[in-house]
Amino acid sequence: MKPSNLIFPKSQKGSLNYSIKLDKFIFGNYALMALNSCRIKASHLEIIQLAIKRQLKKEGKLIFRVFPHTPVTKKPSEVRMGKGKGSVAFYSTKLQVGSFILEVLCLNKTKAIKALNIAASKLPLATKIITKS
Repeated sequence: MKPSNLIFPKSQKGSLNYSIKLDKFIFGNYALMALNSCRIKASHLEIIQLAIKRQLKKEGKLIFRVFPHTPVTKKPSEVRMGKGKGSVAFYSTKLQVGSFILEVLCLNKTKAIKALNIAASKLPLATKIITKS
């Protein structure tokens, strides 16, 4: 996952406090909510996408509420100070406490919760499974 066209390929980090909070159900019945504010890499989102699709197969639908727009740069090891900004290493997204990472639309409750538990174990932050009441 990475954005297709960026006007400026490199950007500054910014702060975690000023991200958009997505905390209402829109598409699904079950959601994975972040309990910490952090940056999530695009590779983490791809891994949990594969894990959930393996569990749900064709019984449910997965909807991501976040997308990795922010490029993160890194300089190579053993490079002297200065000489400009490094190249883009990966793309990430900022999460605020209480925002939904993804939603699952599934009629089978046990399969959906099992898939979300597997996805939560693969993420580098504390999460909570929320059900629509």
